[in-house]
Amino acid sequence: MGNKGFSLLELLIAISVSSVLVIAVSDFAASSLIGSNQDYNKTLVLTNAKEAVSIVQRQVRMARSVQSSNSQPDANAPGAPGDLYSWSGAAGNGNSLILAVPARNSSGDLIYIDGLHTTLYTDNVIFFLDSSTKKLFRRFIKNENAPGNVGVTTCPVIAATSTCPVDATVVDDVANLSTAYLDSGNAAVSLPSGTEAVNYTVTETRTINGKSYSGTYTSLGSLRNK
Repeated sequence: MGNKGFSLLELLIAISVSSVLVIAVSDFAASSLIGSNQDYNKTLVLTNAKEAVSIVQRQVRMARSVQSSNSQPDANAPGAPGDLYSWSGAAGNGNSLILAVPARNSSGDLIYIDGLHTTLYTDNVIFFLDSSTKKLFRRFIKNENAPGNVGVTTCPVIAATSTCPVDATVVDDVANLSTAYLDSGNAAVSLPSGTEAVNYTVTETRTINGKSYSGTYTSLGSLRNK
């Protein structure tokens, strides 16, 4: 018996059915890909906020105290050159966080002021938000009086040199950050003095492929070197 093959009508029907199936599968695949990308972007933004807070809290745990102004002179402070001690820190939204962190020598040992090892030399670590770029920066100010101090003072981009590297960027696209100070009884204090712990919250908002993503992370860190 001879092979009749497909009629034109059958062929057109087969092509139509195949086209519908291909379109359906393509739409499903595209939707799945878009969903996966959106989930990835949400996770990315939240992860960035979490890492930023983790960086801050690691410094908080190392700190001796939280300060209302920088104790080490900063040639790039907000009020410089007239006022080298013009960084200001307080609880609230968008405020700088100023920490006194123990100075260390090349062996990683703490540098003490007295032979009885009761008082430490400290450097300054300052976390501040640049409102124009929405970037959270970390500045380090070395205590030049501490013998053998291996700390390195950092500077803004426009003032950076080989001996004063650029301030570290902690996170980009900061929509909001807030700082809360707590005393030993976990009661809120408005001023840095008496602070035993710092609650730090960062919200990052980023636009990717025309869609806005936001992530907020908060963490509480206690000062362990008081």
